[in-house]
Amino acid sequence: MSALDTEKHSNAVLVILTLFAVVGPVSIDIFSPSLPAITEYFGSNSATAQWSVGIFMLGFSLSMLIVGPLADRLGRKRTLMLGYTLYLFATAVTLQTNNIALFIAARFVQALFGCFGTAVARILARDYFQDQMEVRMLSYISACLTIAPLLAPVAGGFIQEYAGWRCNFLAMGAMAVMAMFSLLLIPEKHQASERSGYPILSDYKEVLTDWRYLRFTIATGTAFSGAFVFVAGGPFVMISQLGLAPKFYGFLFSLAIAGFLFSASFGPKLNDRLGRDKSTRLAWITLAAGANVSFATAWWSHGSSILGYMVGIIVFELGLGLFMPLCQARAIERMSKHTGTAAGLIFFIEMLLATVVSGLMSSLPEMGTLTLASVTMIATLVAGFCLRKNTRENIQASV
Repeated sequence: MSALDTEKHSNAVLVILTLFAVVGPVSIDIFSPSLPAITEYFGSNSATAQWSVGIFMLGFSLSMLIVGPLADRLGRKRTLMLGYTLYLFATAVTLQTNNIALFIAARFVQALFGCFGTAVARILARDYFQDQMEVRMLSYISACLTIAPLLAPVAGGFIQEYAGWRCNFLAMGAMAVMAMFSLLLIPEKHQASERSGYPILSDYKEVLTDWRYLRFTIATGTAFSGAFVFVAGGPFVMISQLGLAPKFYGFLFSLAIAGFLFSASFGPKLNDRLGRDKSTRLAWITLAAGANVSFATAWWSHGSSILGYMVGIIVFELGLGLFMPLCQARAIERMSKHTGTAAGLIFFIEMLLATVVSGLMSSLPEMGTLTLASVTMIATLVAGFCLRKNTRENIQASV
């Protein structure tokens, strides 16, 4: 079977890359409606069963560290084939075991290898496309990664209701099989490294000493954290502290996500017209505008203005849908090697910063929306500082 021409069949390639990217994230959320049934089946308690969620996030984070070097050394397609093979093995274990500890361990393996595609999809986008087309692909993939966690629990709920928890895991396995067959349709344009003994840590050293890479990676990570604070702390502030009904919070959450999706789909056209540098600055200005609206209304209302805060967050999400794909692309646009390692580290750092922010939320004072808006404002300022050119980068460029 001949591989697709990536230029002529860019839409088909986008569908395939999106499939690679969402297998892992869908595996996190599709089974969440089945947790009570799984707890009952294993005769366990809810706290133990919920470890299968936390351990998955741990595996997801670790996968971002190992997938990049593997993709650089083995090639993109071989890395994905290895990952999905081990993912299917772990899925089979979850379906066959009667031991909750083994079930949780299998979930960790699912995350560690099933999430390879989340990073490799973006690596392939860089392999296949350049300039505006690369940003377009990254924007569409980011949008789908936002939609998937929203739709997966709904689908999982229906599957649990009518077919039982095992069918949710069968659905995960089916996605992996589809991804494996899709690998036959795409070309391998990366030359796998033949230096098997070459230490992986040296890849990280080269990547992490590239100042341009660091500043754009930290910029996208802090911007993402500025939005994630709404995900992590919004329910406690708006529902518990301010008395908002959960159904209304869900509606507001959907509006914020809609802002991200809209700008992610609109972003490539903007990049075509303005170029990466101007588009990045405009995206940050939008982030700053949203953060200022949220902070100003929270300060004025002493943390009680839900409407003002949400208007600011929606504007912030509009900026984020533009900002993240651009910074991800610009972080590695001048790298001639170790691009897989660099791409994997971007997403690890994003998740690490988001995890730190969510952990800090419990220790911050309860000041309503002012707590949330303050964190978002600080994140925006850090992201803006990272965008500033400096002498060190200019020295690197001249060398």
